[in-house]
Amino acid sequence: MLRTLIWIAGLVSMPVFGQGYEAKYDMIWSVGIKLEAEATETLRKTGDRFEMILDAAASIGSATETTNLLYQPENGWKPLDYSYTQSILGRTTGRNFRFNWNKGSVTWLHEPERPEQAIPSDTVDPLGFRLQLAYLLNNGRTLPTSITMLDGRDIKVKSVVPGGLERVDTPYGTIEAQKFNLVDDNPDPKRSFEFWLAPSLDYQLVKLEKRDKKRFLALTLKAFTKAGTP
Repeated sequence: MLRTLIWIAGLVSMPVFGQGYEAKYDMIWSVGIKLEAEATETLRKTGDRFEMILDAAASIGSATETTNLLYQPENGWKPLDYSYTQSILGRTTGRNFRFNWNKGSVTWLHEPERPEQAIPSDTVDPLGFRLQLAYLLNNGRTLPTSITMLDGRDIKVKSVVPGGLERVDTPYGTIEAQKFNLVDDNPDPKRSFEFWLAPSLDYQLVKLEKRDKKRFLALTLKAFTKAGTP
């Protein structure tokens, strides 16, 4: 009987997208040059871990974010490594980080001369943090008032500011979604990070707008498919 209850509890607390998903977005990407492209985000299970990729390509540039994560039913998602690569007009740059949870630190693999840095146990990466928010929302958990996140070359604490439900018009349709803001401890009017998560899609991302001085990124949902569905 106990074994049966444990098995049932495991099913109830499976990842929101237990076997993964694929989402497509209209993307506006401005890095001195304004690019319009289609971006594809995928989440898939590989062995005992999950891989999440956001990939976009335009005529003169491309960008890819990748994070590998573990899922723990009692705590949610934990990043193992994160990388970002962009190529504009043939010039390629990137960053690569590894989380060392046994040591409670993160390593800058692209800066081997830089020493490891101690991090809190709930530190998240810039891509997979949305999975953790979805896990908390879907399981009725209390949202954190702040999160510690990789941000460019640094690790920063950001306030999580939830907004109300809004009707968001997307190529996928009009969707009711909850708005969130991530705000730096020392806010800069030239920086903003807003995103909308839809309860009807298990709090999947339907819209995102991120501005960092002259850089701008916008994603708007155009297609969504859970793995295993037609």
